[in-house]
Amino acid sequence: MAVEALFNYKIKCPFCGTQFETTRMRQSAIRVKEQESDFGNVYEGECPYLYAITVCPGCTFAAKNTDFEKIRFQSEAKIMAASKQLKASTKPKPDIFALGPSTPEVAVKRYELCIAFYKMRYVVELGVLANLYLQLVWLYRLMKNPEKEQLALAQAITAYETYLGKAYTLPESLGEPGVIYLIGDMYRRMGKYKEARRMFESGLASKELRDYPKIADMIRDMIQLMKEKLEKAGEPQA
Repeated sequence: MAVEALFNYKIKCPFCGTQFETTRMRQSAIRVKEQESDFGNVYEGECPYLYAITVCPGCTFAAKNTDFEKIRFQSEAKIMAASKQLKASTKPKPDIFALGPSTPEVAVKRYELCIAFYKMRYVVELGVLANLYLQLVWLYRLMKNPEKEQLALAQAITAYETYLGKAYTLPESLGEPGVIYLIGDMYRRMGKYKEARRMFESGLASKELRDYPKIADMIRDMIQLMKEKLEKAGEPQA
C-alpha cells in the first residue's frame, strides 16, 4: 500500500503560543523528474515547494519548516512585537491555513510572509534569504507566470549578489563558482546576456573552480551560449 505523500503535523507557535496543525510532505514521497539550470527541480506528483513553509494561523509568523520550532523567541524582539500586534489585529488574515493539498498561489503568500519575518530576525543569514527569493522564482515558474517570475528573478539576483559580496562562507555544495554561476543564469533568464557573460567569466576565474568540475563545465557551456546570443543580437563581444 502506497504511503500518503502529505501528512498533518501538530506544532506550537514560538511567539504567540497558538497550537495548530500544518500540512507537510514526506521526504520519501519526493520524486525529482529533472533539474533546471538554476537548480530548481521539476517533480513528479506533489511538489515539496508548496509545503516548505509553516505559518501560524494565530499571528501569521512564518518560517521554513526546518526553522519554525528552532527559533529562540527570547532573541527576536522585533518578531515578538509583530506577533503580538498581528494576533490582536481585527484585520482578516490571509486565506493560507487550509490543511491538505496546496497550490503555488498559496505557497507564494506563505513565502512572502516568511521573507518578511526573516528580515526582522536579529541575525539575517543572507544565504537563507537569497534562497527564499530563488524559491519564489521557481513557484512563479510553476504557475506559468513569466511576468512575476521576472520580478522575482531581479529580487533574487540582488539578494545573491549581496550574499556573494558579504558572506564569510558559501554553501559547500556550490562554493563561490556555483553561486556566481547561479547569478549568471538568473541574468540569462532575464535576457541580460552581457551581465550573464560577465558573471560566467568571473566564475571561470574563481580560484575554487577546480574543486567544482561539474559547475566548471556548466559555466563554459553558458559562456559559449552567451557568445552566440550576443552575436545573434549584433552586440559587441568586448
